[in-house]
Amino acid sequence: MARVELRDCSIIIRDGLSGTAVINDTPGVNDTNVDIATANLNTVDADLVPIGARFTVNTVNNTTVYTVTARTPANTSPTTNVTFTPLWGAATPANADVMTFQPCQIDIKVGEGNLKYTENKEYNYMLDRGDLDTVREGDEKPLDVSLEFVYEFVTTGTGESITPVDALKQQGGADEWVSSSADQCEPYAVDIEIDHEPPCGTAQDETTILPDFRYEKLEFSLKDATISVTGKCNASKATITRV
Repeated sequence: MARVELRDCSIIIRDGLSGTAVINDTPGVNDTNVDIATANLNTVDADLVPIGARFTVNTVNNTTVYTVTARTPANTSPTTNVTFTPLWGAATPANADVMTFQPCQIDIKVGEGNLKYTENKEYNYMLDRGDLDTVREGDEKPLDVSLEFVYEFVTTGTGESITPVDALKQQGGADEWVSSSADQCEPYAVDIEIDHEPPCGTAQDETTILPDFRYEKLEFSLKDATISVTGKCNASKATITRV
């Protein structure tokens, strides 16, 4: 069996956006915008749809994931219309169909960098009159994660794709991102996803989720044009699935 190759992996930073909205329009096949009734999202302003939000519709045979590129009103809530890409196409939804929102995400370009994670376990070895006797599991330990990626800019400029640093800090182009943590009172966190797609044979793809990651250290190297990130996940192990 061939070993995993970094070039066959996609690395994604993802927030925790979720929620729904109802179409309040009569969509056309070539439309790239749609009126919506009041959205119900897990954001601070529950009816404000973030730029970059992704959604699906409950239309039969429509598996497309659409991305919001603009909204009306632009800066106030509630959002009454969203512009998206791609266009509806053949499986065009109807009035009153439901839009289900998914997390915002960006892809990471690692270049010559790498991603590493470590699962830690603690065991307590109990003694009986000085001799090893039994073993008990100790406290859970968080996942340690390190990531090194290529960068051109640290923060997002006008009309540009969101930078990884902004995504990690919930600032700039990612200032409307939602924490991936189920407890929104905890410090902001993101999920890191690794998608491994073997380029040959019939082996199943593998997806690894490193949930609720919070960075603890950022190191910037202008000479190498790289940013090194280290931090921890509020989980003791990665979630791994084969597709």
